[in-house]
Order: sequence, then C-alpha cells, then structure tokens
Amino acid sequence: MLRVIHEDRSKGPGSREVGEPAAFGDGFHGEELDGSEAFRWTGREARLSFAPASVAGRTASEGEDRFLELEVFSPFFDCSQRLTVEAEGSETPVELVHGWAPVSVPVPPSATGATLRVSKLLPEALHRGDLRDLGVRIRRPKVHGDAARHAAVSRQHVNAVLNLREMLEGRAELRSTPPVLGMDLHGVCNVKPPCVYCGWDEAKALEGDAVDTPFTLRTLEEWGDFFDNSATLVNCSIGEPFMMGNTLDALLDAFGAGGKTLELVTNGQILTDRNIGKLLGRKVHLYISLDAATTETYAKLRNDKFDRILGNLRRLIAAKGGPSGLPKVHLVFMPMRVNLHELEGFVRLCAELGVDRMVLRPLNYTEEPRVDWVRGGYRFRYADELLPWRELVRVSGRAAALAERYRVPLSDQLGFGGDLADRFPEEFARGRREVAGSDPMPPGGGDGGGDTGEPQPPLAPADEPLPSLGEDRLPPCVEPWTSLYILRRGVRPCSYGADPLAPMEDYRKAWSSPTLQALRADLAAGRLHAYCLKSETCPIVRKMIHQRPVRRAGRAARAAKAVWRRFDRLGRGVPGRLLHPLKRPLGGLFGRLGL
Repeated sequence: MLRVIHEDRSKGPGSREVGEPAAFGDGFHGEELDGSEAFRWTGREARLSFAPASVAGRTASEGEDRFLELEVFSPFFDCSQRLTVEAEGSETPVELVHGWAPVSVPVPPSATGATLRVSKLLPEALHRGDLRDLGVRIRRPKVHGDAARHAAVSRQHVNAVLNLREMLEGRAELRSTPPVLGMDLHGVCNVKPPCVYCGWDEAKALEGDAVDTPFTLRTLEEWGDFFDNSATLVNCSIGEPFMMGNTLDALLDAFGAGGKTLELVTNGQILTDRNIGKLLGRKVHLYISLDAATTETYAKLRNDKFDRILGNLRRLIAAKGGPSGLPKVHLVFMPMRVNLHELEGFVRLCAELGVDRMVLRPLNYTEEPRVDWVRGGYRFRYADELLPWRELVRVSGRAAALAERYRVPLSDQLGFGGDLADRFPEEFARGRREVAGSDPMPPGGGDGGGDTGEPQPPLAPADEPLPSLGEDRLPPCVEPWTSLYILRRGVRPCSYGADPLAPMEDYRKAWSSPTLQALRADLAAGRLHAYCLKSETCPIVRKMIHQRPVRRAGRAARAAKAVWRRFDRLGRGVPGRLLHPLKRPLGGLFGRLGL
C-alpha cells in the first residue's frame, strides 16, 4: 500500500536513512568495493550486532516491532541459495535471488545481534587462489521499528522470488508482477532545441493524447500492486525530471518509504542546491547524460552549459560525502563520431570528479536516421555518427583498459551482458591494445572492468569445466519477465522495444497479453521472438546479428524488412494493419522477415 513519509530535509543525508546501523562481527571478511559501494562477504556463518530496543532511539509509539534490514548479494541465479537469520532463538529463512536485493526480517526487541547462515557457498573453483569461504555479500545492515517499511520490503522480496521461479520454469503467463517498472515521470525538457541525437518530435508524436498525462502520487495509487511489488523504478521519460518541482519531492518520499531503488536520468543542468537536497541520502542512481569531456564537444551536442554541470556535480558529490554516500552518481558517455576522440578525457574526468560509475551506452541504432542538426559549428548527422559494430566492440575494449588505468568503475552497456570480450575477442583485444601500456586481455578485468559485481580472482584451469551458478537456466533475455515500461508512448517489455504492446493505461493487459506471453515462450525455448528481431537497437539482437555470418538470404531478409518499414511508415501504418490477419497462418515467414 502506498505510504509517504515527509522527512526533515534540514538534517542532511542521514535523515533519509531509516534506523540504526548494525555492526559487522565474527564470520565477516574484510571490507571490499563493488564499484564505489562497500560490502563484506560472509563465510558459512556470520554475526551482526546492534543495540537493544531500549537504547536504539525508539519511541513508545513504535511498540514492540523491530526489524533487521540489509542488502544481500547472492551469486546464484537459480534460487538455490538460502539465508537464515537467527536472533534470540527465532529463525527466519529467506530465499535469495541473484544480485543485490533488500531483505527485511523481524527480530526480538531485546536482541543485541543476529547470526546469518547461508545454505551453500560459492564454489571454490570460482575463486581459486582465494582461500576464504564465500557465502553472500552484505551491505547497509540496520535495525528499525518501521513495520510498514518492513511489510513493503518483504512484499517486494516475495514477488521477486516468485518472478524468478516463474522465469526458471519457463512460464509465459505470470502470477508475479514486474520487479522493475519503467516510468515516464515528466514529458517536458529544459534543453531547447533538444540534444542533437534526441528524436524529440517523433517521440512526442508517439505519445499522442498521452503527451500531457501527469505523473503524480495518484498514478502510484492507481498502479496498486504493480507499484507496491516493484523493487526498482527506472525513469524513461523524454523530459527532465527536475522540472517537476514539489511533485518530485512527494514521489521521492513515496519511493523511499517502500525501500525502492530509483534510476533517474537527467541532463544535470538544473541540479540546483535545492534539487541536490532532494536527493541526499536516497537510494537513487542518478544518470547524468554528458557525453563529452570538453566545453567545445558538449556545445556540439547540446549547448554552452558544460561548466555549469561540472560545478553542479562537484557540489552534489561533496554534499553526499564522496563515492560512499547516496545518491549514486553515474556519468554517461555514448560513443559517436563527434566525441570518440574524448573517450580517455571522459574517463579521466570521471576519476577527477569521483563519480560512482562511468556508463558506456550505445547511441540507438536505427535503419532510417533522419536527425540532422548544426550545433556549435558542427553538423550532426545521425547516420554519420553511428559507429559500425566492430568499432563499438573496440571502443568497449578501450574503455575497459582506460577504466582500469584511472580506477573508475565501469558499466559497459554496449554489450548488454558484459560478454563482448568473449563473443568478439579479437576486436575487444584490439581496442585494449589501443590504450598504450595495457595488457591485451587481463584475466577477469580490473577494478573498473565491468558492472557485474562478480568476484574476479584467478579461475580454474582452462581444461577444467567451471561449476554453474544456475545462469545456464536463464533465457537469452530476462526483461519480459522482470520488467514492464509504462510510458506515454506506449507500454513496452523493455527499454529497447520497437513497438508498444498497449496504450499507457492498459499496462495490466499488456503484462498478460498474447504477444508478451509468446515472447516469453520463445525466449524460454532459447530463441528470439519476431518482436525482438524488430527491435534492432537492442544490444542482444545486434550481438546475435553480428556474431553469426550473415548469409545471402539473411541479407535479403533484412533488406526486405527495411523496405517494408519504409512503405508502412509512408502509408501511416495502414499496410501493417491490412497485413495483420495474415500473420498467424504465415507466422514463420513473417518472423524470419521481422515483419
């Protein structure tokens, strides 16, 4: 159930953190970093300690309820690892999903600690040379008396476990709701004219009558269990969220009250002191679209506000206490012809600012790029700025080497899965070699070598098969199970979806729609659905296209698809509607053509 906490923002970052911190004790290994986030591995068993209720700052109105909340990282993908929390004789078993997830368990008011036990350890072959027993990773353990928050976090966790089990079973029709919700917070932007690569006019045309639909607390109430069960919220609006004013304040309170993580994209130009204050201490991952290392290149992409943004970022990072504080600040670089020469300068800028992570993100591929601007004395033609796939792989290799050199955590989204080095080893290694003094392919990368958060010690000998953590049971793409993007331009199964499944208001129907069920069924069988093949901006699809030799028939099919799309657009979608009745009897042929 939606609940809003109005917090005292005058107290600084600490006012957003609920409860009192718990201390790491016996059984925990030393502090390590996942990017800029500190965590500790447990062994088979580990101990947390905390103050009893009588001296933990509780009030009489909080009653006897008390809860231990912590973020847990399980390395297993298949729900096979469990965590048991024991406090004063009471035991709570918790099923774990892969990756970082919040967990909340009740503890007795008089308890002064809790023992954590894991059901299985990370196989030794995956950390050979590291003699420690490795169970799960733990960060931000705390104890609080907020029963509503405990209920919200527990509900999200139950839904996430159900969702993963349904995916592992290959179910097409789901009882779970999406753990990740894509949102459309605001539809107006402060950069005018728009960024040179932004298809602003086309995006607004797709929004149609929904272009002015407001996003408020009422929206969250209407979403009901879809909002309540979600753990991560992703802002995908074609607009600037910090133009929302007080509405954003209320939404941030609602997100925080449920312990949710928010991914928020901004151009950073209006990160005023007031807007910075809204973010401090919150579980927000702030993505700043910068794409340049100098004033001159930024002016070719947007305007003359580059120095202002750097000033905003320095104030924000200082106010949150550096990389260890909240929100997390991620600086985004999309490699294009116009900025490719500034890749090293951008990595160096990330290091200088002390951002939490650099994000390498592809410029969306499109068959008919019509964007053509003159900005900052430079003619930006979208078609000329798109880099060929092999060159993108080399850029990925260069970025990995540079991130290691400058010790900058790197999230490489060019490959959408972090496996470009394995799929295209020659091109990736060539990119690394372009960075003077870097090794062609260091084992497991370096401090900034990826965003998976997995341990990177030496592995088993090449002739010895590595044990599985259950990742082989996952489909080629998990998005149709885990995510739903409810946008003004239509509901989509992922951020790369080519066509909407339904209008914005029909998101529940979309989640159980025949198209999305068929998409899940195909992915569960290990193949991409025709919907995916139409979404050629998706890195998974692009990897598949470029990894396999393109036969003559494949080239002909892609050419036919391009001609059909052009014809359908010229006909304002009428040809597609006329063709629709034939899609079921001729589905195989249409699927191969991507129609």
